[in-house]
Amino acid sequence: MLATVTTLVLLAFAILTLAGMVRSEGRKMLAALQGHSWAARQPTSVRPVTVRFSQRYPASRPMRARPELRAAA
Repeated sequence: MLATVTTLVLLAFAILTLAGMVRSEGRKMLAALQGHSWAARQPTSVRPVTVRFSQRYPASRPMRARPELRAAA
């Protein structure tokens, strides 16, 4: 009985929380679902960015396995 009441209270709390969120942010959600979100728009000025990087250490060649090590494996 107590578990049922607790579950119903938590379910009612979740529903009320979601309803409040939809009530306050519903227009933004609807606009985002239709593809008219403010976050989906391109910024007014776009500047291309070039990223350059180099390896700090030269790439090492693979080590050849010696026969005694190969036999130990």
